[in-house]
Amino acid sequence: MTDDPRLMQMGTRHSLLHKLTTRRSFTPLSGPIFLTLEEVVERYRGRVSEGTLRNWRSIRIGPSFIKIGKAILYPLEELDRWDRRNLVVCRPSRSLPLEQAVE
Repeated sequence: MTDDPRLMQMGTRHSLLHKLTTRRSFTPLSGPIFLTLEEVVERYRGRVSEGTLRNWRSIRIGPSFIKIGKAILYPLEELDRWDRRNLVVCRPSRSLPLEQAVE
């Protein structure tokens, strides 16, 4: 065993974390799910950058967000709603019916 208080504290923190994550009674919080700025960038596969999201926030366009102190969080439900509003719906092509195309 060690007498170093830093190592003892680290071991205590690790054992508490282990207890919290392995308890069978642990259930995740229910309610809205929020994504961080980095997670939103990942969601859109890097096609929307952190800078773009920052600019959109400053001029109040783009997906809705919540600001708590310095933390910026994007509700997953709002991101889904924003996706649906920006969905481009295409009309069906005017192809020939199968019977006419075979002739």
